[in-house]
Amino acid sequence: MQIIVKNRQTIADIAVSTYGSLMGVMDLVFTNELSLTDDLKAGQMLKCPDIVFDKKLQEYLKSRPIEPATAVGSGEGIQIRIFTDEFNNVFK
Repeated sequence: MQIIVKNRQTIADIAVSTYGSLMGVMDLVFTNELSLTDDLKAGQMLKCPDIVFDKKLQEYLKSRPIEPATAVGSGEGIQIRIFTDEFNNVFK
């Protein structure tokens, strides 16, 4: 599977939205020959190994318009809260 990096997405954001867990970070790094500290560029293509770490969270994120993008840029800080009270109630 391949994904296109969205504006302000980090490797961690992509791991969570693709695999349902931060455990996917290292798989993304190795597969795409990246460093943990690399800044991703909007529009960049990444190969994503076909694995699942947390199926429940993965399905939750894919069934809603949630695409984590937490990279801070231009001193703006994080603009929105991506997880709502609904999320907190589902994953207690």
